[in-house]
Amino acid sequence: MVKASLALRFILFISLLVLATSASLSLFFLLEYSNLQDAHIRRHGMSLARNLAHNAELGVLTRNGGLLRELGAGLFHDQDVISLSVVDAEGAPLLEERRSALHVKPLISLPGAYAEPVMGGEARVEPFTIEGSGRVEAYQMSYPVFTRRGTRRNEEIGLLLEEESRPGRGLEAIGQARVTLSMASTHRGIAELTWAFGLLTSVVIGFAIFLSVLLVRKMVAPLQALSEATRRIAGGHLDETVPETSHHEIGQLARSFNQMTSELKRSREELELHSANLENQVRARTRELQDTQNQLIQAEKISAVGLLVSGVAHELNNPLAGVVGFSQLLLRMEPEEKIQRGLEKINREAERCKRIVQNLQAFARKHKPEKEYVEINAILETTLELRAYQLKVDNIEVDKKLDPNLPRTMADSHQLQQVFLNMIVNAHQAMASQGKRGKLRLRSSSGEGRIVVEIEDNGPGIAPENIGRVFDPFFTTKEIGQGTGLGLSICYGIVQEHKGKISVRNGTGGGAIFAVELPISGLDTTGVGASTLEPRPVETGGPARYVLVVDDELSIIDILYQVLRMDGHRVDTALNGAVALRKIEKESYDVIISDLKMPGMDGKELYQKVREINLDLARRIIFSTGDVVSAETREFLEKSGNSYLQKPFEIDAIRRIVQSVQVNTGR
Repeated sequence: MVKASLALRFILFISLLVLATSASLSLFFLLEYSNLQDAHIRRHGMSLARNLAHNAELGVLTRNGGLLRELGAGLFHDQDVISLSVVDAEGAPLLEERRSALHVKPLISLPGAYAEPVMGGEARVEPFTIEGSGRVEAYQMSYPVFTRRGTRRNEEIGLLLEEESRPGRGLEAIGQARVTLSMASTHRGIAELTWAFGLLTSVVIGFAIFLSVLLVRKMVAPLQALSEATRRIAGGHLDETVPETSHHEIGQLARSFNQMTSELKRSREELELHSANLENQVRARTRELQDTQNQLIQAEKISAVGLLVSGVAHELNNPLAGVVGFSQLLLRMEPEEKIQRGLEKINREAERCKRIVQNLQAFARKHKPEKEYVEINAILETTLELRAYQLKVDNIEVDKKLDPNLPRTMADSHQLQQVFLNMIVNAHQAMASQGKRGKLRLRSSSGEGRIVVEIEDNGPGIAPENIGRVFDPFFTTKEIGQGTGLGLSICYGIVQEHKGKISVRNGTGGGAIFAVELPISGLDTTGVGASTLEPRPVETGGPARYVLVVDDELSIIDILYQVLRMDGHRVDTALNGAVALRKIEKESYDVIISDLKMPGMDGKELYQKVREINLDLARRIIFSTGDVVSAETREFLEKSGNSYLQKPFEIDAIRRIVQSVQVNTGR
C-alpha cells in the first residue's frame, strides 16, 4: 500500500513535471512563435506597402490606373495579401483590388497601430477584422507615396547651370499605398503548433506511468540536454540543436525543438538581412547627401566668383570708359598718321578689354531662362573669347569653320553659352594634359531643319567603355578635385530642353568630337550677315540741351563733357549726388546723366530725391553703370524704367541717348 502510494505519487509527480515542462515549453515557443510571426507579417506587409508606394510614384503622378494595376497584380501572388489600394493626396482612390468582397472593421483585440515615421508623411499599420466567409484577422499597412520636388536649374556649377539640388528641396507626399495582409495563415500555423504541442503533451502524460521506471535513466539526460539547449537559445545561440536519439516522443520533441530553433534562426537571418539592406540604403542616401553638399559648395563658389567678377568689372569699366572715350575723341580730331595708328591700337585693345569684361558680366549674370532669336555663330564667337587667352597660352590653335549663312533660331543664348563653354573647356583640358601643341576645331552647319555645331580636339579621346557614360551625372574621368562630373550631364539637360541632341564620338585620328544638334524654330530661317549688326548712325542737329553730369570719376566727367559740348549741349558737372541735388534745386536742367554708384549720395538716392522735387525731371535721368551683373542694379533699372549707359560706353551711344530724351520745351 505504501509502495503503491509512493509509486502513484512518483507517477503523479513525474506526470505533473512532464505536464508542467511540456506546457511551459509549449507556451514559451507558442508565444515566441506568435510574436515573431506577428512581427514578421507586419514587417512583410510594411515592406510590400513601401515597395508599392515607391513604384507607384509615376502612376500617381500620371493617375495611370493601368500601371498601378500592373504593380498590384504581382502582390497578389503572396497568399496573405487580400486587398490593396492606392489613393491620391486628397484620398481619391486610384487603385482598389481585393480577393473577394470583404467588409473591414478595426480589430481592437490585436496590438495597437504600429507607426514608422518617414519624411513628408507617416507609415501606419492598423489591425482589422474582416468579415466575409468566416472571421479573419488582418493588418492594413499604409505608406505614403512620395515624389521629389524640383525646379528648373538656374544655378551655375563649374561655369554650368546647377542640376538639382538647392537648399530647402525635399520630398512631397502625393498619395498613399495600402496593403491588407490576412493573419489567417499565421493563426493556422499557431493553431497547428498548439495542437501539436497539445498532442505531444498528451502522449507524454499517457506514457508517463509506463515510462516512470525508465524516466530517470532514459529521460532525465535528454531533458537536461533540451533544457541546456533552451538556455543557450534564449541567450541568442540559435545554432544550438538537440540530438535526435530516437524516433519516439523525445525524438519528436527534439525534432520539433530543432525545427523551432531553425525557424528562429531563419527569422533572425531575415532580420539581419533587412538590417543590412537598411544600412546599405542609409549609406547610399549618405552618399547622395554628400554629393548634394558638394554641389551646393560648388554653387556657392560660383556665386562668389560671380560677385567677384561683378566688382572687378565695375572697377575696370570706369578707367576703360575713359580710355575708350578719349581714344575715340582723339581719333575724331584727325591727328598725324603715326599718332593715329597708335590711337587706333589703343582704341582697339581697349575695345577688346571692354568685350572681355562684358562677356564676363554676361556669363556671371543670373537670369531666368528665356528664349529669343539668337545667332549660334555669335554665341560661339563670344564663348571662344572667354577662353582665347588661355588657349593661346597653352599653344592651342583654333580652327573655325562657321557657316556664314547659318539661320537664326529660338534659344536661350546664356544656356547655350554654358554648353559650348563647357565643351571647349573639356577639350582644352584634354589637350593640355598631353603637354603638346593642340588644335581645337569649331564647325557649324545647317540642313534638314537643324543646326549642327561640332567641337573637336586632338587630345587623347575617350575610352570606349566610357563613351556611353560621359553624360551620366557625377561621372568623370578627371582626378579628384578637378571636376564634379556634372558639367556634361547639365549640358545634356540643356540641349534636351531645346529639343535637340548632344552626342560624342572619337575622331579617326584621335581626340573627341562633341556634336550639338538644335532644331531651327521660329519664322526667321534666313542667314543674318554682319551688316545687320552695324550700329545706327547718329542723327545730328537735334536741339541743344542743358545737361548735368554726375559722377565721382573725373575722367568720366571729362569725356562726357567733351562729347556733349561737341553736339552743342550746355554742360554742368557734379562729383556726387549731394552736390548735384543742390544744383538741381537752383537750376533747370533738361537731362541728367548720373552714375549709380558714388560715395555719399548715390544715383539711386539722387533719383528718389529728384522724384520728390520734379517727377518729370526724374524721368529724364540717364543712369550710367559698370555693374549690370548685380540683381539689385538690374531690379532698380527695370523698376525705374529710365534709360541707362553701360560703361565703358561709345561716344555715339552717349550722343544718341541724350538726343532721344524728350524734353518739355515749355518749362
